Amino acid sequence: MWFRAAICPTVEIDVLDTRTDALSHGRLDGVGAVVVSGSPHAVYEPHPWIPNAEGFVREAVGGRGLPLLGVCFGHQLLAQAMGGAVTRNPRGREMGTIEVELNDHGAQDALFRAMPRRFAAQATHCDTVIRAPAEAAVLATSSKDGCQSFRVGERAWGVQFHPEITAPIMRGYVRARTATLQAEGHDPEAVHAGVRDHVDGAMVLANFLAAAFAR
Repeated sequence: MWFRAAICPTVEIDVLDTRTDALSHGRLDGVGAVVVSGSPHAVYEPHPWIPNAEGFVREAVGGRGLPLLGVCFGHQLLAQAMGGAVTRNPRGREMGTIEVELNDHGAQDALFRAMPRRFAAQATHCDTVIRAPAEAAVLATSSKDGCQSFRVGERAWGVQFHPEITAPIMRGYVRARTATLQAEGHDPEAVHAGVRDHVDGAMVLANFLAAAFAR
């Protein structure tokens, strides 16, 4: 698991599969923070486990005030669970190493502490948070996504990009999506060549842990 490799041995991780595991609220007992990862599914698909996952997120954030980081699908699930909206991205697929730009809110947010206003991150997605939750603060954008990150409340964040994905993993994704990228009018070789080995986006995980356990 990529999050385990990126975070451990800093913290102990208990993994839940939202599709198959019982998401009783008791599973949050004794938990210090929650990370909701990416998924091959879309949050608007009619699977019965998705509303259950939304309820689990609402309990973690609203019921217990736990620090939470949603990544890609997790970012979208957090938005939908808290009243936002997710749809297929009208600007198309965003894949490879991209440039993310912080706005004034993002530049002052703990999730992006010590990061530049414009930074590189790995990304692969077709959906977007088209409307953030009503009381959320949008923190970052990219050329193809108007909500690369948002915060709802004090300690719940979503990021559309992938802080856990390394350059070799991203290159593998690009190779696996070659035919799809070509069909959509992209140049897979150019996307592959543009993947960078060192990106600032990976700092988000360390910043999340620092913010989550600062108390």
